[in-house]
Amino acid sequence: MVREPAVAGQFYPGNPSDLKEMIQRFLDNSKIETGGKVIGLICPHAGYPYSGFTAAHGYKLLQGKNIKTVVIIGPSHHAYFDGLSVYPSGKWKTPLGEVLIDEDIVKKLERENPKIDYFPEAHTHEHSVEVQVPFLQVVLKDFKIVPIVMGAQTEENIDILANALYNVLKGRDDVVLVASSDLYHGYSYQQAKDMDSVVIDYIKKYNPDGLFQFIEEMERQRIAVACGGGPVATVMKAAKMLGAEKSVILHTTTSADVVGNYSGYVVGYVSAALVKGNEKEEGIEDSEVEKPFDLTKEQKKTLLNIARKTLEEYLKTGNIPEFHIDDPELQKNMGVFVTLKKHGQLRGCIGLIRGVKPLYLGVQEMAISAATRDPRFPPVKYDELKDIEIEISVLTPFQRVKKPEEIKIGRDGLYIVKGFYSGLLLPQVPVEWGWDRETFLRQVCYKAGLPGDAWRDAELYKFQALVFSEE
Repeated sequence: MVREPAVAGQFYPGNPSDLKEMIQRFLDNSKIETGGKVIGLICPHAGYPYSGFTAAHGYKLLQGKNIKTVVIIGPSHHAYFDGLSVYPSGKWKTPLGEVLIDEDIVKKLERENPKIDYFPEAHTHEHSVEVQVPFLQVVLKDFKIVPIVMGAQTEENIDILANALYNVLKGRDDVVLVASSDLYHGYSYQQAKDMDSVVIDYIKKYNPDGLFQFIEEMERQRIAVACGGGPVATVMKAAKMLGAEKSVILHTTTSADVVGNYSGYVVGYVSAALVKGNEKEEGIEDSEVEKPFDLTKEQKKTLLNIARKTLEEYLKTGNIPEFHIDDPELQKNMGVFVTLKKHGQLRGCIGLIRGVKPLYLGVQEMAISAATRDPRFPPVKYDELKDIEIEISVLTPFQRVKKPEEIKIGRDGLYIVKGFYSGLLLPQVPVEWGWDRETFLRQVCYKAGLPGDAWRDAELYKFQALVFSEE
């Protein structure tokens, strides 16, 4: 029995070389390390151009590990049934080849409870499990999978599957659990950020019961905050029983952040690891910068030219010009802000706080967003361009601030997160306003809509930026 791919060519490339190259690029740009042993992962399942980079942060942790079986649990988007459908035997096929089903584990799970069975319609068109498999094929060798689709996402089904997984897998150190879920689905970017913050906080605090109760409450209000909340709660519970001690958030973003369009439909994404052992306190956001990031004069000129030419074409015709960039430095995924100033006064500023796409594309998209989507200003008109100066800020990865003395004015920008609220100020802002460190801390709190002293018990990150503008 071979399960053919249902969404190859749609959610991810159908061509094997294109697919492998895309996944490898995501992995290469996922600068993430954590000690300890990964028991479970939480990964998104949208199309790879949107959520692939986020997913890669989790799969990067599995690269080269001695893992023999991966249990993948996803929600059902197409078939309703009150049970847990486990694919029974044979192979799953993707453009990268075939993967064997771990029939031994399947049979043991089915013996645990009659609600764990095979419902063929659950797997025929379902993408939530399928999109995880190509990542595994790139990072692992000689492994098997146990694909499970959850029908009704109820507390009963969550507990049934979590307990069954524990009973079957206890004593095994070569199995990893994967929960497949996207986060918020809807038409409000601000609501997406707010709802995702709550869900991510429950995951970070390792509170599966609180998470599921929140998801149910939001569903009663017709707000979709996690399509795979049941699988996530299941993996969190099972992983804890199997020894996981902590949940580490690896990467978060939204489809709006990836494409630079904040006015349409938006979906949230998170990648997290459930870890046993003495893992690092934080994930990629806290990695130290190994060396200062810099660009040559020509590279800076290229990025500024992309921003200028893009705005000229877009504001005049509505078209977005194409640029063919071969420079590997400009193809790196980097966070970037584009700032527009008219006669020295701010006219627009929008950016990607994390590297989710190649730098030159981020500059192009953020230039359009700064000109047309900054809610503080009316859209820039074509006739204004002659009076506008373009400034680009390329961001380094975030580093957790453990004490305020680490912050250096003129070098560091700040990013604060507390509950629903978050805010960011670039390194040049305190210099332009003449702020000292204490004022900078207060102002980033105000930017997030928080009291001025909220930084004392919030998540506070610093970052550096390479800032350059048109001469």
